[in-house]
Amino acid sequence: MKALFFDIDGTLIDPNKGIMNVPESVKSELQRIKSLGHKLFIATGRPKAMLNEDLLSLPMDGYILYNGGVIEVEDKVIYENKMDYELAKATCDMLEKLGSDYMLETAHHIYIDPAFHELYDFFKELGMEKMFSQDFDRDEVLHRTIKVEANVKHQDYDLLEHHLEHDFGYMIKNDEHGSDHCFEFYSPTISKALAIERVLNYYQIPKKQSYGFGDGENDIEMFNYVKHSIAMGNASADVMAAADITTDTIENDGLAKILKVIIPN
Repeated sequence: MKALFFDIDGTLIDPNKGIMNVPESVKSELQRIKSLGHKLFIATGRPKAMLNEDLLSLPMDGYILYNGGVIEVEDKVIYENKMDYELAKATCDMLEKLGSDYMLETAHHIYIDPAFHELYDFFKELGMEKMFSQDFDRDEVLHRTIKVEANVKHQDYDLLEHHLEHDFGYMIKNDEHGSDHCFEFYSPTISKALAIERVLNYYQIPKKQSYGFGDGENDIEMFNYVKHSIAMGNASADVMAAADITTDTIENDGLAKILKVIIPN
């Protein structure tokens, strides 16, 4: 039995290139591999609430979400790496003092205050407003929060960077929002590699039977852990250098092509 782990953006889909749904050729390959008795997993920085129906319809055995902050297999959450409550509360209090919109992300839901129009309206324009819950108790949700995501003004970057450097393990100023105002806050112990290790242990699959597919900088950690690493042809030079194999680009059906080769019937 083999275990295959797939990044989403730039690997299964690529909204920036107009590839909003998983190619039919990839879906066919995933079904074929599943029928051979192998295990399939999505490994992404996204929360599950940001997976559309097309992604959720794939024959996956489980999901590594938030880059390892949540692991779900067979419709059961087997691991959560929640933020420290006091630290999460202090972060949100600071963001409110700065006048920054933010959303709270848990294992299954995303919460946003109705007053945060800029952030909410951005997703609404993309037709994604249904993923939000707006009627909630902030304190209760903070006890379950995996990640806080915020829009931060340029003049406040230094303060936020200091907070991130000392209390959290990761910071970005660019993500799928396409915004250079976006910051993410979550536990420094979140790790996609450790999450993959947990999944392999759960199914008692040896590491030598693990495969990782991706295109982003946050996939390098996965590539360094799995036995077989495959970069998409649209990946950066650093990501390609970390991989064992580089396939064709997503628009040239690179994922389906390499799956036919490395997982034959």
